[in-house]
Amino acid sequence: MLKKMMMILTMVFAITTLNSTVGVAEIPLRVVVNGDKVSFPDAQPFIDANGRTQVPVRFVSEALGAKVDWKGDTQKVTVALNSRNVVLTIGLKKYEINNESYQMDTVALLQDSRTFVPIRFVSEALGASVVWDQATKSVYIKFDANVSPAPLPTPQAGTVTYYDGIAFNNVTDVDEYERITVEKSKEFLLKLANQLSFIKEDGKYYIKCDYPEIPEGYEWSLAISIYTKDGPIIEYGPVTRVPGCQIPREGSFKKEVTYISNKNIIKSFKMLISINHVEMDNTGLLDILYYPDGSKKRVEFVPEDSHLFPYEEYTNHFDFARMFQWK
Repeated sequence: MLKKMMMILTMVFAITTLNSTVGVAEIPLRVVVNGDKVSFPDAQPFIDANGRTQVPVRFVSEALGAKVDWKGDTQKVTVALNSRNVVLTIGLKKYEINNESYQMDTVALLQDSRTFVPIRFVSEALGASVVWDQATKSVYIKFDANVSPAPLPTPQAGTVTYYDGIAFNNVTDVDEYERITVEKSKEFLLKLANQLSFIKEDGKYYIKCDYPEIPEGYEWSLAISIYTKDGPIIEYGPVTRVPGCQIPREGSFKKEVTYISNKNIIKSFKMLISINHVEMDNTGLLDILYYPDGSKKRVEFVPEDSHLFPYEEYTNHFDFARMFQWK
């Protein structure tokens, strides 16, 4: 009896060890188009962190008959079929259908040197119907190129929020890289310029600023250079190694300029103002130049891409007397 029990325990231990070592095999993902299972010989589909099925973009061209174009310099993939043109950017939830902006709850990905796209969003954008079967982990796609696709959904209008009186739409006022657009940047930059001034109180010189509120995920960049007649340059900014010359990126501040005791030593002022996405550069900056003797003054918007957007002058409409009050 004891020998039989030992044999049973040994078998149970062996089975338990085998299961813990090998594990339970997961059902592989299946993609079925018009009743035919799609074969993926190299790059396999997978479920991403947002619960969406990602497939290699080559699948879209082969199984659905779409034309696929990849531009590595902009990280964009374009999928075109009949009257539909879908543009996705790697890493961005924002995408386009026929030049209208939409939003996904996931992103296209680069993985193992392959471009993967969320199949539901792409298929439905092209006019196909998509059904997910959790039990069999299968994506069923039905598509007939000879049948007119269903009408596109209404483009997302976005949500409008006001920041110190400036209306900001979280869909229409950002570009494909999620940066604030050129036109909306101009509004914010000019707003800050009108809330920045150089004042004198009790014989001391100050820089005073009230930063306008901006959307979450963005930050101000303000660099102030004061050129003196004898050569030294006094530079103020959020990041500086010069003692006493650091200024904040938000809120309000009144900073004493301890290096200036007489305004007559000043040759000129130069300021660069931008509003940046926290993970990338801006779409342009405001460049302000001012000579106290009146010989030069300039306020100009400088676009990040001058091939697409022109420079814009605000000099003739800018109140220099309000900004520069050092007497």
